[in-house]
Amino acid sequence: MMQNSFIKISVFHAEKGVTVSSSNINAMGERIILMGEDFGLIPHQSVVDVIGYFQDGVVFMNAKVSLSTSSQLNFDILKRDGKQERRSFLKVKVQINSKLTRAFSLGRREKPYRIDEAIETRDLSLGGVAFYSDSFLFKKQKVELDFNMLRPGFMAQAEVLRKERGPFHGRRFKYGCRFVNISGEEERVLCEFVFRTQINNHRKAAYQDE
Repeated sequence: MMQNSFIKISVFHAEKGVTVSSSNINAMGERIILMGEDFGLIPHQSVVDVIGYFQDGVVFMNAKVSLSTSSQLNFDILKRDGKQERRSFLKVKVQINSKLTRAFSLGRREKPYRIDEAIETRDLSLGGVAFYSDSFLFKKQKVELDFNMLRPGFMAQAEVLRKERGPFHGRRFKYGCRFVNISGEEERVLCEFVFRTQINNHRKAAYQDE
């Protein structure tokens, strides 16, 4: 059965702003059981948005919650869309203002130096970020980014993987970076933001197709 091939499921309850994600999945027909730790609580019988992740794609679903505890979430699928290629949802396009606070010199010492440039973030995923900037950076150089708009005090370190010369929206460069040394809590914040954005984008696309 298709549910058994899920590698991860994320559930979002918009009214309470609760996101639950787990890779510990038990599927029995249209009944899904997620096991884990520190789950946010969702009221009984609430209708929720669900994304099921496969190795090669994702599927959007609506479901009704039948059990919600800090370690278990049970829900029944009400509606299921067709599977879509996963690569389309590994990252989300955004237009948020963040800040490039510091960069670190290449070499063993990685000496930090301050930049404090307001930048425009364009793509965001659990693994990395793309942004427009006027600062000159090198490939493999590490930087520090201020994502205060996602959570107060959220500072992320990233390594530059790609560099393109612009101009891009009035900026000289576009950089593609991968996150390094991201904590579990920071990963949770990124996961919730990416998940909510995926749901919103899916709703907009569905509305336009009507």
